[in-house]
Amino acid sequence: MRKDYQFGVLANEKRNLSSSEIAARDEFNRTNPPLEGLVVPHDLRKMELLERPWRNNRGYFFDLAGNEVLGAHLAELKPGGHSTRHRHTTEAYIYIVKGHGYSLINYDDEPVQRVDWSEGTLFSPPRWAWHQHFNLDKDDTARYLAIQDTGLLRTLRLHQIERHPTQLVQGEGTEYTVDAAPATETYDGEDD
Repeated sequence: MRKDYQFGVLANEKRNLSSSEIAARDEFNRTNPPLEGLVVPHDLRKMELLERPWRNNRGYFFDLAGNEVLGAHLAELKPGGHSTRHRHTTEAYIYIVKGHGYSLINYDDEPVQRVDWSEGTLFSPPRWAWHQHFNLDKDDTARYLAIQDTGLLRTLRLHQIERHPTQLVQGEGTEYTVDAAPATETYDGEDD
């Protein structure tokens, strides 16, 4: 993947509102405040998670140690399921807590790369690259912990999360679900 890829997307630009996930994420965190403190008092493999319909998975956010730059969330993919295809201006490390599967990653004009993962894998989709996560286990969930520099980018007003155009929204406002069409390894980045 290109290291020199440039992005200039601002979360408050009107042209981004229809594909942004930020409003849904913020409403989720108002209704279900992130877990605070110095430590998560639960086993990440087993703790209860809540539906995140905009991402087609379950999850929970953490706000540990009053950190202002780093943020984290735990996400769970349904058996045989997948997340929505999306990209974000934050950098992210993704640690696989449970399960096995793969992620598809690419920029608009580049070939799709497949990252296979299992419990204990750590990887990072590049900033503003499209990515989508797939659980290969048809009988059990998969979980990953994402650690991102969300606080920094929000402060700078550069935070943006965008759904891929193939991910069709059903509903309005923050009360919507996403028909999360799976990407393929041969996806060329062009809209149909």
